[in-house]
Amino acid sequence: MNTIKFPFYFKLTIVLICIVFTVLILREGSALLIPLFAGLLLAVLLLPIAKFLERMHIPRVVATFLALLCFLLLLFLINYFLVSEISVFSKELPSINTKVQNIFISFQHLLSEKFNIDHAQQSNYFKGSFNDAVNELSGFVSSLVFSFGNILIWTFFVCIYSFCILYYRKLIVRFLVKLVENDYPNEMIQIIAQIKKIISSYIMGLLVEFLMMLTLNSALLFLVGIKYALMLAIIAAILNVIPYIGIYTATALAMIITYANSSGADAIKVGIVLIFIHLIDGIIIIPKIVGARVKMNPFITIIAVIAGDIVWGIPGMFLFIPFAAMLKIVFENIPSLHAWAILFGEDEKLIKLKK
Repeated sequence: MNTIKFPFYFKLTIVLICIVFTVLILREGSALLIPLFAGLLLAVLLLPIAKFLERMHIPRVVATFLALLCFLLLLFLINYFLVSEISVFSKELPSINTKVQNIFISFQHLLSEKFNIDHAQQSNYFKGSFNDAVNELSGFVSSLVFSFGNILIWTFFVCIYSFCILYYRKLIVRFLVKLVENDYPNEMIQIIAQIKKIISSYIMGLLVEFLMMLTLNSALLFLVGIKYALMLAIIAAILNVIPYIGIYTATALAMIITYANSSGADAIKVGIVLIFIHLIDGIIIIPKIVGARVKMNPFITIIAVIAGDIVWGIPGMFLFIPFAAMLKIVFENIPSLHAWAILFGEDEKLIKLKK
């Protein structure tokens, strides 16, 4: 039987149309797909715990619930330490407010002496600027509260989806195999096994990186005598999970907090410490612990982060890396898509040279 061969430009057009429609579906369905995909990642991470409990003759529904309870307990402990540190920090807000006012008064005297701007002109200018700042801050606080509410709702749905995926995992696997049994039955089984392995490996790598960053941040910040070192270390370690931009956001936030309750010199120390740890993370920890588990080249990783931000915002910056890794596995196991697997993968010659 003769097969129809389409020209390259026709196939390229079809690929581009599929990419556009996929992006539209991902964006429009973000409210469903973000917690669903996060629930899939969590389910893969908790699968060994659930299987271990099931081997102890615990019913699947109970084993799944206990595995999910372990995750919630860990989440609660992180939240408890962070909230306790923030509550201690909040007690010093009055003194910080006094310090900010003194800095403002000194700045007014400087403007009056150096630029001959009287206090009345300064008051009018700063009054307008203050009103604008209040409006901006109000909008920021409103969006922050809204985002916090979304996080709570998403966490609830992530747990629900994760529970369902763990409980019905055999049913889902049978469905996927049945779906492509006429074309790629064996490949689908291999794809599922590889996806489960790479997602579990990637998330475990992130957890190891988080613990290492938390330990390094805490140790060095305590060593240089920074106040609220544990709080700043936890914030930096959490934001560091967001690739590439998370650490810079954490550094700026930590320097502002330190400057508000200490001095400019301490704020500079915090910045130097966090950037130094980030260099260690980028040169040693990420390539050896996280990057080696995903086995994608940095170019695709950066594109995945940017695309995730465009499509899903901050959650997408984290979720699109394992999503891209899953696509790479699909490309590797389907012969007609091997060209895309080459684009996503690492340079074999470069790896051999490194070895």
